Amino acid sequence: MPLSAYLISRSFGLSPEYIAGMVLVGSSAGGTASNVICYLARGNVALSITLTMASTLIAVFAMPTLSLLYLHQIVHVPFLKMLFSILQMVLIPVLAGTTINTFLGTRVKKLGSVFPFVSAIAIVVIIAIIIGLNQTKLKEVGTIIICAVMLHNLCGLLIGF
Repeated sequence: MPLSAYLISRSFGLSPEYIAGMVLVGSSAGGTASNVICYLARGNVALSITLTMASTLIAVFAMPTLSLLYLHQIVHVPFLKMLFSILQMVLIPVLAGTTINTFLGTRVKKLGSVFPFVSAIAIVVIIAIIIGLNQTKLKEVGTIIICAVMLHNLCGLLIGF
């Protein structure tokens, strides 16, 4: 995905900032939104969570490394700073979730049917906030960025298929 992001960005002639954004998105791990969608679609949630966890843990090291690999000639990549930042963003929630599940697993399980709904609403609210805060920027980027993002998503679907 980071390679396809890089190649698509370069072929579309995007600015260094947009290339960096595309590569960072391409280097990012699968998110919890995919787990919620998998649950709502009655998919194999355990597999989805396992894959998300694995890709998240790999991303801690892969994201700074891939960013340095693809972007070092375009923008400055603070490798160690990025690595420690991602470690904090990933490790703390994973350890907190594991601790809560270990000590309060049976109590939390009783609320299990509510969490998918709350997660879906939270995801929609977060996306709405991001779009609302960046509305003027989204108007400025134009169709070329939208096409590049759609092509990147299509590549991900095709590679995954």
